[in-house]
Amino acid sequence: MTPVSEALKLVSENVSPTGIENVPLLECLGRVVAQDLASRLSHPPVAVSSMDGYALRAADTGNSPVVLKQIGESQAGGGFTGTLGSGQTVRIFTGAPLPNGADAVQMQENTNADGQDITIEQSVPTNHFVRAAGMDFADGDVLIKAGTVLGARHIGLAAAMNLASLPVRRKPRVAILATGNEVAMPGDVLGPSQIISSNSFALHSYVIAMGGEPVVMGIAGDSEEQLHAALEGAMDCDVLVTIGGVSVGDYDLVGKVLKEKGLKQIFHKIAMRPGKPLLFGKIDELVVFGMPGNPVSTGVCSMLFLKTALAIMLGISADETPLQSVVLGQDIDANDLRQDYLRARLESGPEGELVAMPFSKQDSAMQARFAEADCLIVRKPHAPAIKAGERVEILFLRGSLISL
Repeated sequence: MTPVSEALKLVSENVSPTGIENVPLLECLGRVVAQDLASRLSHPPVAVSSMDGYALRAADTGNSPVVLKQIGESQAGGGFTGTLGSGQTVRIFTGAPLPNGADAVQMQENTNADGQDITIEQSVPTNHFVRAAGMDFADGDVLIKAGTVLGARHIGLAAAMNLASLPVRRKPRVAILATGNEVAMPGDVLGPSQIISSNSFALHSYVIAMGGEPVVMGIAGDSEEQLHAALEGAMDCDVLVTIGGVSVGDYDLVGKVLKEKGLKQIFHKIAMRPGKPLLFGKIDELVVFGMPGNPVSTGVCSMLFLKTALAIMLGISADETPLQSVVLGQDIDANDLRQDYLRARLESGPEGELVAMPFSKQDSAMQARFAEADCLIVRKPHAPAIKAGERVEILFLRGSLISL
């Protein structure tokens, strides 16, 4: 069996980034920037006021209160075109350009107006309430780096940089194929030994959350003819994920048919629990994952291996969710030769610390507990028994790419 660390390394070595496409800014949320992005202008483009008030020369306010003569006004989008001289002031509004000759602003609360005679009650220093040109960023500044996953704040920044579209990584197209005569779709009338194809629905969501584009291939029965026909539709995708049929039973035909399609197997079976039967390989440039049939196994393998592959294709760090250390809430027995991923609930300890409470039953078919879990406790192969109160490493069950 392949160790988890070696399997992750092999996945990383056999996956390449997708191509680049230009996408309108309003469609870029959650997309991954493919190239460094530089601003096309300075922000603000000129010195502007940060207050409603009066633009003036700071030197004129040294012996306040002082009366200045108002000679005009400056509004956002329509500045004062003249030049401010000694003893003069211009009415100014927030965001409006600072007039030539002015070097400060006094807010209106510290002034009194009598017609065009404006009393400045308090002196102001140079640049008071002035936002200098380029205070936020300058023309040519690189503000969004390649590999950034675009959140709402990045979208707003890109708009301010005068970018109408962005170069982003093409979403990896992930074909999802469920297999098995026993598998039926939700809502179908079930036979006496049939089960719902829940894995394919979970994988659809995993792929979206991880930045990919799922391509639903349906269900192929346990025959080589059906599998060959179904797999033809996946050949133009970036990734193929099959569900079930990768163990060693008489009807576990997926591995055999994949090899007939030209699969170069890179590993099969990992020293982990759940998820041992995972198969990984390539058909030419098509990346192939043969997922186990048990739903928790598929979920854990997706969070570890599929996520790594999609992250590399998107040009982002594959280690987006590193392990974190928390307190263990109950004793755990010694581990065997397989790396364990124990579903657990997180609670708050007496001092506010996170405490991981592993579920008593860890069967890989138990989806309800998987949905309830907040994290996976990661136990290395041959890890010794550990007592409550000691620290363990966990993997948060967070799959979404997008943050605000």
